[in-house]
Amino acid sequence: MRDSSSPEMPVATSAATSAPAASASAKSSKVTPRHGFMPLLLGLLAVTAWLGVQAWQLEQDRQQLLATQATMAPTLDKAGQLRRSLDLLAADTQRLADGGNGNARLLVDELRKRGITINPNSPPVQPAASATR
Repeated sequence: MRDSSSPEMPVATSAATSAPAASASAKSSKVTPRHGFMPLLLGLLAVTAWLGVQAWQLEQDRQQLLATQATMAPTLDKAGQLRRSLDLLAADTQRLADGGNGNARLLVDELRKRGITINPNSPPVQPAASATR
């Protein structure tokens, strides 16, 4: 007589053990072959999106640089005018020094010591042409 509290061991049949193997082979035969189309498509879309973002960023930077250049144009014009007036003043001082003025000679000598040379015969510096598109 068997004890009802002890677990019984089921008896394995060959049909029961072969059923999972048969279903696994049936599943593997239904697997479709994988193609590289989707990964390739996703990669191309990612590269295209990246190039689009880069092009947009470059255009934004270009617009910002053009705006900055337009903002700086009056300042550059004023700097050019100041440079021309200082060149004229230096040329007049050089002419005075050449004419015998002691104070002008002292000023020209001090400028020469600091590496600044004055050419009184040079034409005045022309303003740089603004590079606009």
